[in-house]
Amino acid sequence: MRTILPAILLLLAIGCQNAADSNTAVAVKEEEPNYALLQAELEETYDLDQGVRDVNWDSVNATPGVQQEFMKQMRQVDSLNQAKVLPILDRYGWLPKSKIGEKAADALFVVVQHASLNTIEKYLPEMEELALQGEASTADAAMMRDRLLMFQGKKQRYGTQVVSYIREDGRAAVWPVEDVKNVNKRRAAAGFELTVEENAKRLGAVFDPEEKLPEEHVSF
Repeated sequence: MRTILPAILLLLAIGCQNAADSNTAVAVKEEEPNYALLQAELEETYDLDQGVRDVNWDSVNATPGVQQEFMKQMRQVDSLNQAKVLPILDRYGWLPKSKIGEKAADALFVVVQHASLNTIEKYLPEMEELALQGEASTADAAMMRDRLLMFQGKKQRYGTQVVSYIREDGRAAVWPVEDVKNVNKRRAAAGFELTVEENAKRLGAVFDPEEKLPEEHVSF
């Protein structure tokens, strides 16, 4: 199972991602990609992304000083991965999974998902277009859309994002969801097997259908 950075820890990591951001339009794609070469590079990138996150989260969060060091290492890996992957996206666009395989396609997702608002905002529309064509994961696109909405201080659509700073008791909670009564229909349509309630339980998080957006929006 892929490890996606929890949003509460992501707050600590975003600051160093701006150097990899670009507000310019995605470049016009030119020559045919060498898919085999790109697949190998992206699969290696995926292993780096997941390897740095393969830790005992309870231990990381409970031990003073460990979280700070862990986040430093993760920021370094994420920055290196973005420096390799974002130029690929700018040159060729979001690569179809039929050409590069599932693991390399997952690499595109995790690298952008672990970046900042500007990066997600730039590349998500193209990923969503590929998802409509069956060439990217609809569930991953839904997770990224939720991440972007959360970064923008808006309610999410699929209930995929969990944070631990919106409740007074400090418990992890599902970020507020729009049109809650239909969220599980949207999740099923996007390819999620678990309901929002089941997923919250899996993550040890509270799901409150009446959860309100925080009064102060955290800028990403």
